Amino acid sequence: MINVLITGVGGGVGQGILKSIKLIKDLDINIVCADMSFLASGLYGGDKVYLVPAASSHDYFEEICRICKENNIDYYFPGTDVELFACVNGAEKINEALGVKVIVSPYDVIDIADDKLKTVEFLKKNGFYYPTTYLPNEVDLDKIEYPVIVKPRVGCRSIGVQLVHSKEEAIIAMDSVSSPIIQEYINGDEYTCTVAVSGETISDVLCLKRDLRSGDTFRAFPVKNEVIENYVRNIASSIGIQGSCNFQLRMDGNIPKLFEINSRFSGTTPFCSYLGFNPVEFCLKGDLGIPYNYHINYDKVVVRHWTEVVIDKEELDSISSNGFGEIRSAVVSKIV
Repeated sequence: MINVLITGVGGGVGQGILKSIKLIKDLDINIVCADMSFLASGLYGGDKVYLVPAASSHDYFEEICRICKENNIDYYFPGTDVELFACVNGAEKINEALGVKVIVSPYDVIDIADDKLKTVEFLKKNGFYYPTTYLPNEVDLDKIEYPVIVKPRVGCRSIGVQLVHSKEEAIIAMDSVSSPIIQEYINGDEYTCTVAVSGETISDVLCLKRDLRSGDTFRAFPVKNEVIENYVRNIASSIGIQGSCNFQLRMDGNIPKLFEINSRFSGTTPFCSYLGFNPVEFCLKGDLGIPYNYHINYDKVVVRHWTEVVIDKEELDSISSNGFGEIRSAVVSKIV
Protein backbone atom coordinates (compact mmCIF):
# COMPACT_ATOMS: atom_id res chain seq x y z
CA MET A 1 0.00 0.00 0.00
CA ILE A 2 1.28 3.45 -0.98
CA ASN A 3 -0.04 6.33 1.12
CA VAL A 4 -0.32 9.66 -0.69
CA LEU A 5 -1.28 13.11 0.62
CA ILE A 6 -2.70 15.75 -1.76
CA THR A 7 -3.33 19.29 -0.54
CA GLY A 8 -5.32 22.09 -2.14
CA VAL A 9 -8.02 19.79 -3.47
CA GLY A 10 -10.51 22.63 -3.60
CA GLY A 11 -8.77 23.82 -6.78
CA GLY A 12 -8.08 22.45 -10.22
CA VAL A 13 -4.45 21.47 -9.60
CA GLY A 14 -5.13 19.36 -6.50
CA GLN A 15 -8.16 17.79 -8.15
CA GLY A 16 -6.09 17.07 -11.26
CA ILE A 17 -3.49 15.20 -9.19
CA LEU A 18 -6.31 13.27 -7.52
CA LYS A 19 -7.88 12.32 -10.86
CA SER A 20 -4.52 11.20 -12.23
CA ILE A 21 -3.77 9.01 -9.22
CA LYS A 22 -7.14 7.30 -9.65
CA LEU A 23 -6.14 6.42 -13.22
CA ILE A 24 -3.17 4.37 -11.98
CA LYS A 25 -4.48 0.80 -11.97
CA ASP A 26 -1.42 -1.28 -11.07
CA LEU A 27 -0.51 0.40 -7.77
CA ASP A 28 -2.44 0.07 -4.50
CA ILE A 29 -2.76 3.70 -3.39
CA ASN A 30 -4.49 5.11 -0.32
CA ILE A 31 -5.36 8.77 -0.91
CA VAL A 32 -5.47 11.35 1.89
CA CYS A 33 -6.83 14.75 0.83
CA ALA A 34 -6.50 18.08 2.63
CA ASP A 35 -7.88 21.57 2.13
CA MET A 36 -8.78 24.68 4.12
CA SER A 37 -12.52 24.27 3.54
CA PHE A 38 -14.75 21.32 4.36
CA LEU A 39 -16.76 22.32 1.25
CA ALA A 40 -13.82 21.70 -1.10
CA SER A 41 -15.27 19.17 -3.52
CA GLY A 42 -11.98 17.38 -4.09
CA LEU A 43 -11.85 16.29 -0.45
CA TYR A 44 -14.54 13.76 -1.13
CA GLY A 45 -12.63 11.94 -3.84
CA GLY A 46 -10.09 10.63 -1.36
CA ASP A 47 -10.20 7.88 1.25
CA LYS A 48 -9.59 10.18 4.21
CA VAL A 49 -9.74 13.96 4.57
CA TYR A 50 -8.23 16.66 6.76
CA LEU A 51 -8.84 20.36 7.19
CA VAL A 52 -5.63 22.40 7.32
CA PRO A 53 -4.79 26.05 8.02
CA ALA A 54 -3.74 28.49 5.31
CA ALA A 55 -0.29 27.90 3.84
CA SER A 56 0.72 31.31 5.20
CA SER A 57 -0.03 30.16 8.76
CA HIS A 58 3.00 29.65 11.02
CA ASP A 59 1.83 26.14 11.92
CA TYR A 60 0.89 25.01 8.41
CA PHE A 61 3.78 22.63 7.86
CA GLU A 62 3.57 21.33 11.41
CA GLU A 63 0.01 20.25 10.62
CA ILE A 64 1.17 18.64 7.38
CA CYS A 65 3.80 16.71 9.34
CA ARG A 66 1.17 15.54 11.83
CA ILE A 67 -1.09 14.27 9.04
CA CYS A 68 1.83 12.50 7.39
CA LYS A 69 2.81 10.81 10.65
CA GLU A 70 -0.76 9.70 11.45
CA ASN A 71 -1.22 8.15 8.01
CA ASN A 72 2.28 6.85 7.26
CA ILE A 73 2.38 9.06 4.16
CA ASP A 74 4.94 8.05 1.55
CA TYR A 75 4.41 10.88 -0.97
CA TYR A 76 3.12 14.41 -0.53
CA PHE A 77 1.80 16.31 -3.57
CA PRO A 78 1.21 20.05 -2.90
CA GLY A 79 -1.70 21.28 -5.01
CA THR A 80 -1.43 25.07 -4.73
CA ASP A 81 1.15 27.73 -5.61
CA VAL A 82 0.95 29.37 -2.20
CA GLU A 83 2.33 26.36 -0.33
CA LEU A 84 5.30 25.62 -2.60
CA PHE A 85 7.84 27.67 -0.65
CA ALA A 86 6.68 26.15 2.65
CA CYS A 87 6.90 22.69 1.15
CA VAL A 88 10.37 23.04 -0.32
CA ASN A 89 11.67 24.58 2.90
CA GLY A 90 10.31 21.65 4.92
CA ALA A 91 10.92 18.85 2.41
CA GLU A 92 14.27 17.68 3.76
CA LYS A 93 13.07 17.79 7.37
CA ILE A 94 9.93 15.75 6.73
CA ASN A 95 11.86 13.27 4.62
CA GLU A 96 14.48 12.70 7.30
CA ALA A 97 11.97 12.53 10.15
CA LEU A 98 9.15 10.55 8.52
CA GLY A 99 10.45 9.23 5.21
CA VAL A 100 7.96 11.36 3.26
CA LYS A 101 8.95 12.32 -0.29
CA VAL A 102 7.62 15.78 -1.15
CA ILE A 103 7.09 16.06 -4.90
CA VAL A 104 8.33 19.60 -5.38
CA SER A 105 11.01 21.43 -7.39
CA PRO A 106 14.04 23.06 -5.73
CA TYR A 107 13.71 26.52 -4.17
CA ASP A 108 15.47 28.40 -6.96
CA VAL A 109 13.12 26.90 -9.58
CA ILE A 110 10.07 28.01 -7.61
CA ASP A 111 11.61 31.46 -7.08
CA ILE A 112 12.22 31.98 -10.80
CA ALA A 113 8.80 30.63 -11.78
CA ASP A 114 6.99 32.73 -9.18
CA ASP A 115 8.25 36.01 -10.67
CA LYS A 116 7.62 36.64 -14.37
CA LEU A 117 10.49 39.14 -14.61
CA LYS A 118 12.89 36.59 -13.12
CA THR A 119 11.54 34.07 -15.63
CA VAL A 120 12.45 36.36 -18.53
CA GLU A 121 15.86 37.11 -17.01
CA PHE A 122 16.55 33.37 -16.69
CA LEU A 123 15.59 32.75 -20.32
CA LYS A 124 17.74 35.64 -21.52
CA LYS A 125 20.76 34.63 -19.44
CA ASN A 126 20.63 31.03 -20.67
CA GLY A 127 20.17 31.80 -24.35
CA PHE A 128 16.50 30.88 -24.77
CA TYR A 129 13.92 32.81 -26.76
CA TYR A 130 11.87 35.15 -24.57
CA PRO A 131 9.25 37.89 -24.95
CA THR A 132 10.65 41.43 -24.86
CA THR A 133 9.87 42.68 -21.36
CA TYR A 134 10.21 46.02 -19.56
CA LEU A 135 9.71 47.53 -16.16
CA PRO A 136 7.57 50.70 -16.33
CA ASN A 137 10.60 52.97 -15.78
CA GLU A 138 12.51 51.34 -18.63
CA VAL A 139 10.17 52.20 -21.48
CA ASP A 140 8.82 55.27 -23.25
CA LEU A 141 5.09 54.63 -23.58
CA ASP A 142 4.92 57.13 -26.45
CA LYS A 143 7.35 55.13 -28.58
CA ILE A 144 6.63 51.43 -27.98
CA GLU A 145 4.61 49.43 -30.48
CA TYR A 146 1.07 48.55 -29.36
CA PRO A 147 -0.67 46.35 -28.41
CA VAL A 148 1.35 45.19 -25.42
CA ILE A 149 0.62 43.04 -22.39
CA VAL A 150 0.59 44.56 -18.91
CA LYS A 151 0.70 42.03 -16.07
CA PRO A 152 1.80 41.71 -12.45
CA ARG A 153 5.25 40.24 -11.85
CA VAL A 154 3.71 37.76 -9.42
CA GLY A 155 0.25 36.38 -10.14
CA CYS A 156 -1.86 33.40 -11.14
CA ARG A 157 -4.88 32.40 -13.25
CA SER A 158 -4.32 35.39 -15.59
CA ILE A 159 -5.51 37.78 -12.86
CA GLY A 160 -4.46 41.31 -13.77
CA VAL A 161 -3.19 40.37 -17.25
CA GLN A 162 -4.37 43.04 -19.71
CA LEU A 163 -3.96 43.60 -23.44
CA VAL A 164 -3.63 47.35 -24.00
CA HIS A 165 -3.68 49.31 -27.24
CA SER A 166 -2.51 52.79 -26.23
CA LYS A 167 -0.46 54.81 -23.76
CA GLU A 168 -3.62 55.78 -21.91
CA GLU A 169 -4.73 52.17 -21.53
CA ALA A 170 -1.23 51.15 -20.44
CA ILE A 171 -1.16 53.76 -17.66
CA ILE A 172 -4.56 52.64 -16.36
CA ALA A 173 -3.49 48.98 -16.51
CA MET A 174 -0.21 49.61 -14.67
CA ASP A 175 -2.03 51.52 -11.94
CA SER A 176 -4.42 48.60 -11.44
CA VAL A 177 -1.85 45.88 -10.62
CA SER A 178 0.95 45.44 -8.14
CA SER A 179 4.53 45.53 -9.48
CA PRO A 180 3.59 45.58 -13.17
CA ILE A 181 5.73 44.61 -16.14
CA ILE A 182 5.17 45.38 -19.81
CA GLN A 183 5.61 42.57 -22.30
CA GLU A 184 5.41 42.32 -26.06
CA TYR A 185 2.15 40.90 -27.39
CA ILE A 186 2.79 37.71 -29.36
CA ASN A 187 -0.02 37.19 -31.82
CA GLY A 188 0.43 33.45 -32.26
CA ASP A 189 -1.01 30.17 -31.07
CA GLU A 190 -0.77 29.52 -27.32
CA TYR A 191 0.46 26.25 -25.85
CA THR A 192 0.60 24.76 -22.40
CA CYS A 193 3.33 22.13 -22.08
CA THR A 194 3.94 19.49 -19.44
CA VAL A 195 7.24 17.80 -18.66
CA ALA A 196 8.20 15.76 -15.60
CA VAL A 197 11.51 14.80 -14.02
CA SER A 198 12.14 11.96 -11.60
CA GLY A 199 15.73 11.84 -10.38
CA GLU A 200 17.83 12.04 -13.53
CA THR A 201 15.06 10.89 -15.88
CA ILE A 202 13.14 13.48 -17.88
CA SER A 203 9.88 12.69 -19.65
CA ASP A 204 8.76 13.58 -23.12
CA VAL A 205 7.13 16.99 -23.46
CA LEU A 206 3.37 16.96 -24.04
CA CYS A 207 2.26 20.12 -25.88
CA LEU A 208 -1.37 21.16 -25.79
CA LYS A 209 -2.72 23.90 -28.02
CA ARG A 210 -5.37 25.36 -25.79
CA ASP A 211 -8.49 27.46 -25.56
CA LEU A 212 -8.82 29.52 -22.38
CA ARG A 213 -11.77 30.54 -20.27
CA SER A 214 -11.17 32.75 -17.21
CA GLY A 215 -7.49 31.83 -17.29
CA ASP A 216 -8.06 28.07 -17.30
CA THR A 217 -7.66 25.61 -20.16
CA PHE A 218 -11.08 24.24 -21.07
CA ARG A 219 -10.29 22.74 -24.49
CA ALA A 220 -6.96 21.15 -25.38
CA PHE A 221 -5.56 19.75 -28.60
CA PRO A 222 -2.38 17.66 -28.32
CA VAL A 223 0.25 18.68 -30.86
CA LYS A 224 3.46 16.98 -31.92
CA ASN A 225 5.90 19.85 -32.43
CA GLU A 226 9.63 19.14 -32.18
CA VAL A 227 10.56 22.83 -32.06
CA ILE A 228 8.41 23.42 -28.98
CA GLU A 229 9.36 20.09 -27.40
CA ASN A 230 13.10 20.72 -27.70
CA TYR A 231 12.70 24.29 -26.44
CA VAL A 232 10.71 23.25 -23.36
CA ARG A 233 12.84 20.18 -22.64
CA ASN A 234 16.03 22.24 -22.74
CA ILE A 235 14.55 24.88 -20.42
CA ALA A 236 13.38 22.18 -18.00
CA SER A 237 16.85 20.60 -17.96
CA SER A 238 18.60 23.94 -17.57
CA ILE A 239 16.44 25.24 -14.73
CA GLY A 240 16.57 21.91 -12.85
CA ILE A 241 12.95 21.01 -12.18
CA GLN A 242 11.85 17.99 -10.15
CA GLY A 243 8.40 16.47 -10.27
CA SER A 244 6.06 17.90 -12.89
CA CYS A 245 6.28 21.40 -14.33
CA ASN A 246 4.10 23.45 -16.67
CA PHE A 247 5.43 25.80 -19.34
CA GLN A 248 3.19 28.28 -21.17
CA LEU A 249 4.26 29.90 -24.42
CA ARG A 250 3.15 31.48 -27.65
CA MET A 251 4.58 31.02 -31.12
CA ASP A 252 6.10 34.10 -32.76
CA GLY A 253 6.13 32.72 -36.28
CA ASN A 254 8.28 29.61 -35.86
CA ILE A 255 9.89 30.85 -32.65
CA PRO A 256 8.52 29.70 -29.27
CA LYS A 257 8.54 32.35 -26.57
CA LEU A 258 7.86 31.26 -23.01
CA PHE A 259 5.93 33.70 -20.83
CA GLU A 260 5.12 31.63 -17.73
CA ILE A 261 6.43 28.69 -15.72
CA ASN A 262 4.30 26.90 -13.14
CA SER A 263 6.75 24.93 -11.01
CA ARG A 264 4.16 22.33 -10.01
CA PHE A 265 1.62 19.97 -11.46
CA SER A 266 -0.79 21.99 -13.58
CA GLY A 267 -4.52 22.15 -14.04
CA THR A 268 -4.00 20.22 -17.28
CA THR A 269 -2.41 17.25 -15.48
CA PRO A 270 -5.54 15.10 -15.98
CA PHE A 271 -5.67 16.17 -19.65
CA CYS A 272 -2.20 14.67 -20.07
CA SER A 273 -3.21 11.56 -18.15
CA TYR A 274 -6.26 10.94 -20.33
CA LEU A 275 -4.10 11.39 -23.44
CA GLY A 276 -1.71 8.65 -22.35
CA PHE A 277 1.01 10.39 -20.30
CA ASN A 278 0.27 10.52 -16.58
CA PRO A 279 2.77 12.90 -14.91
CA VAL A 280 1.83 11.66 -11.42
CA GLU A 281 2.38 8.05 -12.43
CA PHE A 282 5.70 9.02 -14.03
CA CYS A 283 6.91 10.58 -10.75
CA LEU A 284 5.66 7.79 -8.48
CA LYS A 285 6.98 4.92 -10.56
CA GLY A 286 10.24 6.72 -11.23
CA ASP A 287 10.89 7.06 -7.50
CA LEU A 288 9.79 3.47 -6.87
CA GLY A 289 12.03 2.12 -9.62
CA ILE A 290 9.06 0.72 -11.55
CA PRO A 291 9.09 1.01 -15.37
CA TYR A 292 6.44 3.34 -16.76
CA ASN A 293 5.72 2.93 -20.44
CA TYR A 294 3.43 5.54 -21.97
CA HIS A 295 2.11 6.45 -25.38
CA ILE A 296 0.65 9.88 -26.10
CA ASN A 297 -2.48 9.76 -28.25
CA TYR A 298 -2.42 12.73 -30.61
CA ASP A 299 -5.71 11.71 -32.23
CA LYS A 300 -7.79 12.82 -29.24
CA VAL A 301 -9.12 16.19 -28.03
CA VAL A 302 -9.89 16.99 -24.39
CA VAL A 303 -12.83 19.21 -23.42
CA ARG A 304 -13.40 20.12 -19.78
CA HIS A 305 -16.78 19.98 -18.05
CA TRP A 306 -18.26 20.72 -14.66
CA THR A 307 -19.33 17.86 -12.45
CA GLU A 308 -21.09 17.60 -9.11
CA VAL A 309 -20.26 15.91 -5.82
CA VAL A 310 -23.17 14.97 -3.56
CA ILE A 311 -22.34 14.50 0.13
CA ASP A 312 -24.46 13.66 3.17
CA LYS A 313 -24.89 16.74 5.33
CA GLU A 314 -24.13 14.63 8.40
CA GLU A 315 -20.72 13.79 6.94
CA LEU A 316 -20.04 17.44 6.11
CA ASP A 317 -20.94 18.48 9.65
CA SER A 318 -18.70 15.80 11.11
CA ILE A 319 -15.67 16.83 9.08
CA SER A 320 -16.32 20.52 9.75
CA SER A 321 -16.47 19.87 13.50
CA ASN A 322 -13.65 17.34 13.81
CA GLY A 323 -11.26 18.58 11.13
CA PHE A 324 -10.88 15.11 9.63
CA GLY A 325 -12.87 12.11 8.55
CA GLU A 326 -13.13 9.04 6.35
CA ILE A 327 -15.18 9.26 3.17
CA ARG A 328 -18.15 6.94 2.87
CA SER A 329 -21.06 8.68 1.18
CA ALA A 330 -19.79 11.03 -1.54
CA VAL A 331 -21.24 10.49 -4.99
CA VAL A 332 -19.66 12.07 -8.06
CA SER A 333 -21.95 12.66 -11.03
CA LYS A 334 -20.81 11.70 -14.52
CA ILE A 335 -21.78 12.67 -18.03
CA VAL A 336 -23.77 9.79 -19.50
